[in-house]
Amino acid sequence: MMNRRDFLKKATALGIGGALYPLQHALGAPPQHKLKMLILGIDGMDLHLAHVYMQKGVLPNFSKLAAVGGLRAVSSSFPPQSPVAWSDFSIGATSRTHGIYDFIHRDPATMMPFHSTSRVEGPEKTISLGGLKIPLLDGKVELLRKERPFWEYLHDHDIPATVFKMPANFPCENPKVRMVSGMGTPDLRGGYGSFTLLTSAPHYPAEKVKGGLVVPLKFKAQKATASLAGPKNTLRVDEPDTLVPITIWRDQKNNVARIQIQDRQFVLKSGEWTDWIPLSFTMIPHLSDVKGICRLYLKSIHPDFCMYVSPINIDPSDPSLPIISSENYRRELEQSVGYFYTQGLPADTKALSSGVLDDVEYFELEQQILAERNRMLDHELSRFAKQDKAFLFFYFSSLDQNAHMFWRIHDRGHPLFRENSNNPPGNAIMHMYRAMDKMLGDVMDRLDIHDPNLRLIVMSDHGFAPFRRQVNVNTWLYEKGYIELKNIQHRESNNYFDNVNWTKTVAYNVGINALYLNLKGREKYGIIPESRANQFLDRIRQELLDLRDPATGRKAVSSIRIVPARARRDNPFAPDLILGWSRGYRTSWDSVLGGFSPQVFSDNNDKWSGDHCIDPALVPAVLFSNKAVQKARPALVDITATILAEYGIPLPSYMEGTPLFGV
Repeated sequence: MMNRRDFLKKATALGIGGALYPLQHALGAPPQHKLKMLILGIDGMDLHLAHVYMQKGVLPNFSKLAAVGGLRAVSSSFPPQSPVAWSDFSIGATSRTHGIYDFIHRDPATMMPFHSTSRVEGPEKTISLGGLKIPLLDGKVELLRKERPFWEYLHDHDIPATVFKMPANFPCENPKVRMVSGMGTPDLRGGYGSFTLLTSAPHYPAEKVKGGLVVPLKFKAQKATASLAGPKNTLRVDEPDTLVPITIWRDQKNNVARIQIQDRQFVLKSGEWTDWIPLSFTMIPHLSDVKGICRLYLKSIHPDFCMYVSPINIDPSDPSLPIISSENYRRELEQSVGYFYTQGLPADTKALSSGVLDDVEYFELEQQILAERNRMLDHELSRFAKQDKAFLFFYFSSLDQNAHMFWRIHDRGHPLFRENSNNPPGNAIMHMYRAMDKMLGDVMDRLDIHDPNLRLIVMSDHGFAPFRRQVNVNTWLYEKGYIELKNIQHRESNNYFDNVNWTKTVAYNVGINALYLNLKGREKYGIIPESRANQFLDRIRQELLDLRDPATGRKAVSSIRIVPARARRDNPFAPDLILGWSRGYRTSWDSVLGGFSPQVFSDNNDKWSGDHCIDPALVPAVLFSNKAVQKARPALVDITATILAEYGIPLPSYMEGTPLFGV
């Protein structure tokens, strides 16, 4: 039974964010009673770059694995977004079954956007006692992905399974499968990576720094005090931020500072990082607190003090949300690896885009993240090597994040490309491919890839492409007459549809690849009858396919999928159209969240310069295996079918793939 302290802590955390086939084996190999399967998921590994680097000798271990088994292009999801693609793999079926269509969905009843893969809700019933708000019922953390993932079938058939950092798998609450949640896991503030910058420098105005909090500092006698904001205190009626005090002393002559945060002190030089620092945020004194962890990076001391604080991660040793599937696994990780990044994507891309971290600092952070992830893989491999039969999935995000942020360095067509740049990270993308190859080499040193009872697969979810030009879909819809504005003098707006006249609006864009009709009976302010839906969808689809960039003359959209009416009925958050952009194009930053801009087309001047949310045919994923793949162009769902088939497990009827070995 949950005691009062645990009940209050969980309730507080919840307020942060919010028929089988006939009895026969599926096609494929007969059941392997001692089979072990290791799948390394490398987000964003690109087929073309893999071939290029293999030819250059940069990836000797991938070349060795391909020679033993093979290398195949893999069809990604439509759209090729990570939560969609990894959900395809997890469930063995596409969006119409698992219900994930984009990073961002909208609720048609309220028209508000939300993260597509999970929902965190506070307790429905509370009582007020003085200034406190005491929960009477527990809150809810809900995984929005539908159907059973493949690892539950492994458990049903007594196959020990570990699933480490699978994207779109928060919360992970099945105690029978060893899991740590991945992409989609919030930080302690309820966001998806919100840093803090403590600085005395005047050139960091809070309103211009996106993705984090700026805390101004004033030094008096070389001493400054500040507070680090944590989660909202949902046990108080006014729900204020919880705060942790920070005191800073800087040496007047030397480039060194002393930092005190709660009961811990650190002496740092400029350019130094701390390890993980445990924090405790008080909700009710002596009764309820929430634990987090953070890291500090001291950018500069003189003349201006500037210190970066990482997003506050959920403490894995005392998690306030279900990020680790069982207490036994939590204790094991605590004893063996200690603290680690628990937020879904640890790389702080927002800090780089906003200029809080520069290229060198960001690249150094990425190396630290990768080193931490490799230590955790080492822990899992030590256990895996001792088992007679087992399944292990292990995920890496660093290659994907580096490709997003450093594509501009080698892409001459990108607006941020600089000729003869002396950028210290150099070719950061090739460096990360080389790091993945070293990781694979370490794995193959510990496992015999010729062992008939071992299946080793390296896979990605999509490839990569440049992101040079952005397209504001909402502005295009306005110019084509599909959106009407209340005040045309205030056309440019980053506020979520605040200037839209819904009574005369036909369609709108929310999310990276999604377009919706303002459908009567579905949308809150819907005006388009179902009988005319196909007419509008066909017209908008064709007009977008004809859309050309006036600066280049190129077609901006390569393909568009109309979501079938049945899939939309089964999935009320599904879009009506899914846009497959041409290489070099993507939905604009403003349009993704209901904003408008002066022009439809504009340069992408963000350091987030590579992307993959385009036509999936242009960014195929990769599959390396130590066993030959017979299918010429597999899909992600085929890898799922292969897992179950190799263990002799019948495929459930909703799975869409076919096994790859022995087809």
